[in-house]
Amino acid sequence: MEEVTKDELVSISMQVILHAGNARELVFQAVNKASEADFEEANQLIKQANDEVGTAHQAQTNMLQKEAEGIDIPYSPLFGHAQDTLMTVKTEINMMQEMIKLYKELKG
Repeated sequence: MEEVTKDELVSISMQVILHAGNARELVFQAVNKASEADFEEANQLIKQANDEVGTAHQAQTNMLQKEAEGIDIPYSPLFGHAQDTLMTVKTEINMMQEMIKLYKELKG
């Protein structure tokens, strides 16, 4: 039976955490730019954050597809943490986009 090794799972988990963390950093920079009324830069940073989340999401999805194909995936608290981090960052991006809209109304 085919299976994902623990090393592979650690590597995928770290990719998810890395890209989600990059997205978090970018989205907070975007809000800071919006607070300075630099909305063009804020929009660019949001786009970059979404690209990072997309990369993290793809890594996660690849692992879930393997499980759906019947490939055995060992239990990993690190992978669970990676998924939790990704979900949290996606929520933060949505919230920060709403904050940027508010800054536009106040300063735009």
